[in-house]
Amino acid sequence: MRTFSFVQNSKRSAAYNLALEEAIGLHLVSSGYGAGLRIWKNPFSIVLGLSEKAEDTVLPEVLERFKRSAGNRISSELPNVSVTSEKNPTPFANQNSIWKNPTKTSEWNDKKSDFSQDDENQKLFDNQFPAIVRRASGGGTVVHHPEENLNFTFFISLEVKPELYKVKESYDYFLGLVVAALKRQTLDASFRGKSDLAILEKGLEKKISGNAQFRKKGAVVHHGTLILKSSLIERVSGLLKHPPEEPEYRKNRKHSDFVTSLPNDFSPLKFGRDLSHVFAESLGLSRMDTEPDLRFQKTVFKEAKQLLENKYSRMDFIFRD
Repeated sequence: MRTFSFVQNSKRSAAYNLALEEAIGLHLVSSGYGAGLRIWKNPFSIVLGLSEKAEDTVLPEVLERFKRSAGNRISSELPNVSVTSEKNPTPFANQNSIWKNPTKTSEWNDKKSDFSQDDENQKLFDNQFPAIVRRASGGGTVVHHPEENLNFTFFISLEVKPELYKVKESYDYFLGLVVAALKRQTLDASFRGKSDLAILEKGLEKKISGNAQFRKKGAVVHHGTLILKSSLIERVSGLLKHPPEEPEYRKNRKHSDFVTSLPNDFSPLKFGRDLSHVFAESLGLSRMDTEPDLRFQKTVFKEAKQLLENKYSRMDFIFRD
């Protein structure tokens, strides 16, 4: 079975990161892959669930600022990602990449938008205010920040794990892998709500990870996030409303009382390696593959470019009814 595992360390827009996610899912099975793992970070951004209305979850002043100042400027960079391996345990080295592609920059504008802004103002906006994007999966709105949270994505063919067609079984499987990887850093997390992971803090259950899924052409794509720093929780409180729906264990707590961050000594690098190892073990493998595949790279980049231009960068998708 062909597999891959990589840590993405290049910078590109949140919209492109989501387009890349869907592109891999679309071509995983047809390209002969059985499973894959992506560890990645996003720029400062608010990421809406597929069916959510932005006005129900994002504070109105944040929405207005984004629409007025940044609606048509979603730039992207083609990936410069790296693959982890037993011989190359530091995943930020650009060796053995399945993409093996130099960083390039391209920009996509929503032609229906009337907004415009010069580059200097855009850079200032990006540093102070988040982009707003929409993902392909359901679930609630989340805030991403490159220094304050870590994202992970599993890709798996239903031919390899047909039992994951059922939603509950698939969440149990993927969240179980994350729990196992966290235990290797002596963290005890448990499943809570529909798709959360929580830990006990001073006798209270607090969320450390939210997760969601989508299915494309015989593949399950499961992505989640881990909160690395408490400063992200403060950002969330200043950007998002109390969610319209909440899990029972939240008990109407505000963001700062419901969510917590991982310990200061938590290692994202070790987590990425551990998650790759436990994923491989669950598939009956000694490790995930690391051989480059230029054909797969070309196919995924082409699809991601089209998805970015026709879907993820469009205001009518981001603010769909």
